[in-house]
Amino acid sequence: MRILFVCFFLFFTVINSNQYYSQVNSVRIEKNQNGFELYKNNEPYYIKGAGAKSNFNEVKKAGANSIRVWSTNNKSYLDSAHKYGLTVTLGLWVAQERNGFNYDDEYAVAGQIALLKKDILKLKDHPALLMWGIGNEVDLQYSNFKVWETIEEIAKFIKKVDPNHPTVTVIAGLDPSKVFMIKKYCPSVDILGINVYGAIENAPINIRKYGWEKPYIVTEWGVNGPFEAKVNSWGAKIEPTNGFKANQRLRRYQSIIQKDQDLCLGSYCFLWGQKQESTSTWHGMYLSNGHPTEAVDVMQYCWKGEWPAKRAPSLMQIKLNGDNWKKNHVFIKNEEVILDFIYERNNNDSLYFDFQLYPETFSTKGGGDFQKSPDKLKFEIVKQSENSLSFKVPNKKGFYRVFVFVRNEINQTSVANIPFKVEQL
Repeated sequence: MRILFVCFFLFFTVINSNQYYSQVNSVRIEKNQNGFELYKNNEPYYIKGAGAKSNFNEVKKAGANSIRVWSTNNKSYLDSAHKYGLTVTLGLWVAQERNGFNYDDEYAVAGQIALLKKDILKLKDHPALLMWGIGNEVDLQYSNFKVWETIEEIAKFIKKVDPNHPTVTVIAGLDPSKVFMIKKYCPSVDILGINVYGAIENAPINIRKYGWEKPYIVTEWGVNGPFEAKVNSWGAKIEPTNGFKANQRLRRYQSIIQKDQDLCLGSYCFLWGQKQESTSTWHGMYLSNGHPTEAVDVMQYCWKGEWPAKRAPSLMQIKLNGDNWKKNHVFIKNEEVILDFIYERNNNDSLYFDFQLYPETFSTKGGGDFQKSPDKLKFEIVKQSENSLSFKVPNKKGFYRVFVFVRNEINQTSVANIPFKVEQL
């Protein structure tokens, strides 16, 4: 009886395993008269994607079909994506020289490659897998070109063991030297992934000018990053308002990404979530409390061609004492100042406002490195009206940033902030 049970269990396991593997996506790239097209299971597949580790159901509802994650350290991302009918460009995290990895250390290189090959064999038949993202921004602040040998060895291994999923390597920005190195040393890479923010404006022109002859994906894009931002006289970075960002996202998707039908296979917007990067609101399409910003509405319009039934309000401008960020805002301790803001209600009857104050962070980190969020500060609000707030700046010298949040009854939110300095008399 026990033997019969074991046989039945093994048979059931094999059946389930075969059922699992039968769902493997067959993904290929085809060259056509004008350029390239991606196919999944023999059907054309244009990537409408987001860089995401959560809110997968909302990604799907907004009209996306794919997510991008940066490493293989959490298989649940694949499982969750499959649950919601999303594919995954799965990152294989290749260590970065700027974080201390030595590509002249043959043992360290061999060990890294062995671990990644193990992950490839483990996950290559997952039904959510679309393609492999080999490395993310290994070219950022690097000098040892041997990293491309590692990229090629991994890509070549994938070609051998997994013919169903293309290979991508993702670079920070776009320049001719990187394109040259990848063309020369990484022939097994099928697609170039580019993380571009302000540089997206010229990406379709430059990728051709620099000699890339295969397809590409915009693997990260959105608004200009903190590393591209204007700064005031004490080095505080100027973050655009959510309203400005929303308009910029929409234009970049429609007139740049979507327009390049010949070489661009799609894109992954950044970031379908929240993170601290100079501020807590710069790149995130969600807030730290989980509320979606108007960027989510914009991406639904990009992907589905229609706005959600209820839209977020939109903060367009922010000023202190009548001047925008172009003036260096300097006050004395405990001075009363006026915060003005201009917003669009969209289709909202009731709106709710929140005002928060934080110390300036002056972070010099980049490339997605972890940044600690500062603690919120208490401050005195004197008077509030529909479009302005009178408040007292802190009674302590320093550098600060004041935020205004406006949300509707279902917590769709828009945000703007402006930095200022407090001095003694």
